[in-house]
Amino acid sequence: MTTQAARPIRSRKPEAVRERILDAAQAEFMAHGFAAASTNRILERFAGSKPTMFRHFPTKRAMFGGVVQRIAARWRSAIDPAGITADDPRGWLQAFGLLALAWITSDENIFVGRMAVAEGAEFPEVSELYRREAVQPIEATLADRLSAWAQAGLITTADPARDALAFLDLTLAGQVSRLLYGAPRPDSAALAAHVGYCVTLFLNGRMAR
Repeated sequence: MTTQAARPIRSRKPEAVRERILDAAQAEFMAHGFAAASTNRILERFAGSKPTMFRHFPTKRAMFGGVVQRIAARWRSAIDPAGITADDPRGWLQAFGLLALAWITSDENIFVGRMAVAEGAEFPEVSELYRREAVQPIEATLADRLSAWAQAGLITTADPARDALAFLDLTLAGQVSRLLYGAPRPDSAALAAHVGYCVTLFLNGRMAR
């Protein structure tokens, strides 16, 4: 007498089902891009029913938006200022910049970047979603910190919001661009050295004298 392997027990709670669909959709989009992605293959990866999948996400476009929104939310939660122990501007910016850089250069964020370059014109709402869910909260957190340091007399800044954007551009944009064009992924030591150099450039002229 033969026995069949027991199937894994999967939660039927809506949030758990939604996560499984997004897992399947993200794997498909990252493997094939949006245009070549197949809802049939997503359904196979999901291993659920087609009515269930399309009840949560009526279209492939809706699935793509859900994937991008989840990636954005993960980045925002990964950069948690509460976990940074340094309180001085240089130490805090080093830790904050490294958290931001390590996450934004992850495979799933580089995937979002490639989709923005390749198909962004077709999905303006996705770019706006990513900026609203991920980028703007990070910019606001940094701007608040710069403002607090300025009020404490530790740095000088005429426009904390603009300086926050400048720091993120300086620290993140070049590294992301190089990865988008196929450059080798830097190791952790190289990322730390890059962030340290950017922090020094940024603080030059802003430290209180």
